[in-house]
Amino acid sequence: MSAPFVYPRKIRFSHCDPAGILYFPHVFDFLNAAVEDWFETELGMPFGEFHMRHRMGNPVVTTDGRFRRAFRFGEQIALELHVTRIGRSSIDMTVLVKAGGEERMRLRHRTVMVSLDRFRSVAIPDALRARAEKFIAPEPPLPQGSAWTQLQLPGAAPACAFRSPQRVRYFHCDPGGIVYFARFFDLFNVALEDWFAEPLACPWGPELMGARKLSIPSVAVRVEFLHACRLGEMLELDLWVTRIGRSSIELAIACRGGGEDRLRAAWCVCMVSRENFRAAPVPEDLRLRMLPYLVSGAQAAERG
Repeated sequence: MSAPFVYPRKIRFSHCDPAGILYFPHVFDFLNAAVEDWFETELGMPFGEFHMRHRMGNPVVTTDGRFRRAFRFGEQIALELHVTRIGRSSIDMTVLVKAGGEERMRLRHRTVMVSLDRFRSVAIPDALRARAEKFIAPEPPLPQGSAWTQLQLPGAAPACAFRSPQRVRYFHCDPGGIVYFARFFDLFNVALEDWFAEPLACPWGPELMGARKLSIPSVAVRVEFLHACRLGEMLELDLWVTRIGRSSIELAIACRGGGEDRLRAAWCVCMVSRENFRAAPVPEDLRLRMLPYLVSGAQAAERG
């Protein structure tokens, strides 16, 4: 097996959320930084030159993450980047996120080469491909006792979905002039937080994290990015529930802008106690308030 490209990071104070753990969108910032350093140090193509001189981009098509155990302030982590496939214009990779040699997170990630002038896919340049192919290897085996259950991406949003209108701001966008993919996870979190605060009547600050002493970290997320979003656009994020377990909640998100589908996501979160950071049951009153937003996979299939 080819040696992976390893990108080390330290969890800083600014990376952590009010629950005292790594805020999950930062994982995708780290992932992008690992890809950027891999391009520069191993593929001989600094991202600045790639974007500005060659007028090429490398946007994300899909990303699929599993979060096994949280990272905390001060921990030293390493992202191991394994290339599993290279297509005409796409690169598939698996990234293991480790601390102390233990795999805490695993991300399956696909990017595609595009022309920034036409924003259409282009073939990976031959020299870049030749260097990247040296990293191709089978995906590393999963940790013992774990499995990869594919999250089911949703279709169109049901009428019961909670709608979160959000405008694309300057700070959401990258040098390519589109929303930087990691900022979508911030938008997801805003929609989730507003859903809790409004129809569920459980604001995160005073109620969920305060009085109830609960937190709601991510367990898994899968996103398919369909079309780019640009500065100033108004997006509609529709959020609904596909399953409520004892402590886990499976959510679906559909994002539209200008009458066009922009992305779809499946997201699993879990209730945990802030006192011992162990799974806690979804409170019964919140479960009852979530039921109007529940659309099972079978119901979704019937709706087409």
